[in-house]
Amino acid sequence: MDKFLDLFTMEGRANRAWYFWHIILDDLAILTAIAICAVLVFVTGSPLFILPGIGAAVAGLWAGIAITVKRLHDLDRPGWHWFLLAVPLYNIYLAIVLLFGRGSWGQNQFGADPLQAAQVDGYFQP
Repeated sequence: MDKFLDLFTMEGRANRAWYFWHIILDDLAILTAIAICAVLVFVTGSPLFILPGIGAAVAGLWAGIAITVKRLHDLDRPGWHWFLLAVPLYNIYLAIVLLFGRGSWGQNQFGADPLQAAQVDGYFQP
């Protein structure tokens, strides 16, 4: 359960693979939940099914922001830089850096290196 709740916290760091897969899978889960709610509203005619769709959208937005902040922390940048994704043209550069930029080696001001932590825990075998 702790790993699930880690999706919503903005503390720590996230490596490239963690960021990539969470962005893809979170967006897929959100779109699926919203589509199911939309179908239920259409089939039943009850607007009550809109509420779970809104909840899924809000939770997914929060999780997306949190994982982006963690990725920025891995790049040794402050979390508020996620606002820069709203700046035209610069957002393209920042998205490329988030997806392909190597995080800082070792511990930085935001925590331990996630790749080194994975090696210690035995999950990552180079």
